[in-house]
Amino acid sequence: MPRMTRMLPVLALLPLLAACEELTTVAVEQPAPVFPAPAPAPAPTPAPEPSARLSTPAPVASAPIASAAPTPAPAAPAPGPEAVVASAPQENVSAPAVVLDALLPGTPPSAVFQNGDGCYLFSIERTEPLSGYPVRDSAGAPLCENDDGTVGPRPAS
Repeated sequence: MPRMTRMLPVLALLPLLAACEELTTVAVEQPAPVFPAPAPAPAPTPAPEPSARLSTPAPVASAPIASAAPTPAPAAPAPGPEAVVASAPQENVSAPAVVLDALLPGTPPSAVFQNGDGCYLFSIERTEPLSGYPVRDSAGAPLCENDDGTVGPRPAS
């Protein structure tokens, strides 16, 4: 290997070494930081004297609450335009795995019920009459229990 080839890495470092000249530094005195004076500690509260007694409270008069007619519960809001009002709903049904897999993550299985025509709905709130939204498969078809007992999109008749 020629000598010039071995010297190339050193020659590449020469401009860097030339730029690194020694600098003289000068210390500049800075004024001391000024902090606010600490706040004085509050004076301790005096201990209560043993001779001071608590006064007895004034007597309180009480009367029985008048029995008023119970106020009716507020009416549930009307179902949205896409909601299906359930006819002969079957609540507390155990939904098949196909239906549970089609639900949004985090939707409890107890929100699913079956409509009178065999289609599965899920309800986001309890209304009277019971209403909900159809559980749909990935193609957007409502999931229903078919005549042969299978669950899936209803076949065209």
